This record gives sequence, C-alpha cells and structure tokens, in this order.
Amino acid sequence: MTRILRLPGRAGQCPKGRAETSDWNSSLDMGTYAARRQGFAVMTALIAVAVAAPTTARAETAGTPAAFGEALKTWATAHKIKRAFIVVRRDGRTVTTSTLGGAKPDRPVPLASLSKAITGACIATLVRDGKLGFDTPVSQALARFIAAHGKPRDPRLADVTVAQLLTHRAGFATGDDGDPATGRNLDVYLKTNTSRAPPKPSLVAATLRATLAHAPGAQYGYGNAAYLLLGAMIEEQSGKPYLTYCRGAVLAPLGVTGDFEPAWRVSSSMGGWRMRGEDYLAFFDLFAPDDARLGAVAKQWMLDPTGKSVPFDPAAWYGLGALVRKAERGADVWHWGSWDYTPERGEKGTVRTSFVAHATRLADGTTWFVYAEPRVEEGAPRAALSDALANAYRSVRKWD
Repeated sequence: MTRILRLPGRAGQCPKGRAETSDWNSSLDMGTYAARRQGFAVMTALIAVAVAAPTTARAETAGTPAAFGEALKTWATAHKIKRAFIVVRRDGRTVTTSTLGGAKPDRPVPLASLSKAITGACIATLVRDGKLGFDTPVSQALARFIAAHGKPRDPRLADVTVAQLLTHRAGFATGDDGDPATGRNLDVYLKTNTSRAPPKPSLVAATLRATLAHAPGAQYGYGNAAYLLLGAMIEEQSGKPYLTYCRGAVLAPLGVTGDFEPAWRVSSSMGGWRMRGEDYLAFFDLFAPDDARLGAVAKQWMLDPTGKSVPFDPAAWYGLGALVRKAERGADVWHWGSWDYTPERGEKGTVRTSFVAHATRLADGTTWFVYAEPRVEEGAPRAALSDALANAYRSVRKWD
C-alpha cells in the first residue's frame, strides 16, 4: 500500500511532491532475523553476498560488517543511485560506514518520515512525565488551541485519542489529495506561507476542520495529519516550541542533536527533521525493549500489538512512530522515509528534493541507517535493498 503526499503539481502531470514513510510493500520479515538465522545455512547467506560483489570485494568483506557496504553499492548500481551511504552500529558503537558518489555520512541529512519516531518519542516523554496519557482525547490535549482556533468540524475528531493518532487509526483520509495535513490544505497553505518556516496554527486548524473518512479506531490508514496534531500537542502540553522540546527532552540526554531541514520546516513533526545517520541510530536505541528512558508505561504500550495492527503484515504493528515486530529476544523496529519534489516557477523557498532514507533496529542491538539519492519507488526497488542488507547481516561472523 503506497501512501503518497501531494504537493502543488501542474495540471495533467503526476504530483510533483511525493513522500512515503514506511514502504509497506517491502516491509521485511525483520522480527525473526535472529530466529531465522537457524533456518538459513551460513553458506547460503555467504553465497548470496558473494554473488552480488566483485571478486576482490568478496575476499575483503566476507564475514565482516563491510558486507553491508558491498550490498549497498551493488543495489545502488542496479537502481541508478547517484549518492548513498550506510552506517551500521551494534551494541552502541559504529562498526562500519560505507559511501558512494561523494555522499557524506558525517553530515546531517533529511529524514522525511523517519521524523515520526522522534515525535513518538517526545509524546512518550510527556506520558512518562504525567502530562499526557495514551487515552487523552484531542479535545483535552489541544484544549487551548481549540479555544483559540475553533472546534473540530467533525465531532468524532474531538474524541480521537493520542494512541489512535500514534498508530494511524484516527480515521483521517489518506493519499495524494486526501491527507488533511499534506494534501489540498497544504497546497492552499503554501500559496501564502513558506515551506521554510514551521507550520503556523492555520495549517493545524485546517487539519482539525477535516471530515474523517473512517470512524476513529476502525482501521489503519497511514498518513501525516495525525503527526501534525501530535506536534501541536507537544507544544501545548510542554509549553515550548516542538523543536525546542524534542531537542531537550529526547535528543540532548542522548548526546546527539538534530534540526529541521531548512527547506522543509513546514513538515516539522510529521517529516521535517534532519540528522546525522549515526546520531539517528543512537536515538533509535531508545526503542530497545529494555531501554527505560522513555518510561515503563510508554514502552509497555509500544510493545503491545493490541489495537495497532497493520494490514500488510500480520506479525507487525505500528507504535511510537515506527513499525514493530516481536523477535525471539525482544523486538525489531524499522521505518522508511522519502521525498520527491520539483518546485514550480515562482515558488519561494522550496528546492528540488529527491531522496529515500531507511532505519532498522534489530533485537540483538544491530542497527543501520541508509540514505540514497534520488528517491526510489516503493515495492521491488526497496525490497531489493532490504533483502541485500538482510543477507549482509546474516553473513557477518565477526563484528569487531
């Protein structure tokens, strides 16, 4: 199921702005990586990596983390990637980094909807600190905003809970035009506002005026509107700007930092962050089942699949801004993000943008972050990368 964001496009042409964040068609069977290692012969995995790599590379990378870099390079060649890098960490330290096309892994890159996990973590800290609950409704969490800007047009939206927003079960329409935060409402918003500033209250208010497409809680529907509202909740409940709060409450304690992508600050809590790949992986360690920093209540909620199922994978569910799957010893977490945008003549602030990003955290503490330009479609191209990196992971016999 592809979820595409629509931004202003010329009549008769495909939408020029596209952003997917979880590539359902190539979701890996990642929750059983550790267990599946017993079901894959070691030689089979090594052959899979060896066939895809040049002979000299085989000798140098077989059985080591460098296999990830060879896998990325082979995939990039097949899919006409111009620039890319991968960072792999295990047990809290970087074990390999590989680049191609002049990509610079030590510099911040845009995350698109990998940003949703940061928003989810920020919500978790507010739950931990007693300022929100997963059952808190929109009418309560945004009480001051609603008093100033008006009640939701659809009365059902007032009763949508934080949990339903986090898990994409609020009932919002999705797709190119339908998403209240990034469909036609954003088209209208960008006619008089710049993409280079965080969203003004008018965009949040427009989202609250949406008519729900489904009853809250009835079904999963991936989109962006829910995470725009979660960002507004973070601001109201913390009393701070979204960026300021998330930096202080989530990133600073980890010793990492992040910022909004300058050209796309309007995406903020739903897709506006940029970070170094290594820093994002340090952040992603917060989602380890035994990590207590987000609080016991939030972690228990994240690891409970009840009411969080997704239609494309019966073993996975959507939690704090990321997909989760139970593994033999814990849980695996992952997400995709991408953006493709060509500005129209006369637009101010927007820039040509095309990339894809992906992050995975396995239950055994292995994590990887991939960034590539230009954007590749969902489905087979991304499945090919997922499979290649899975084979690389299985091939490693020595992580030091």
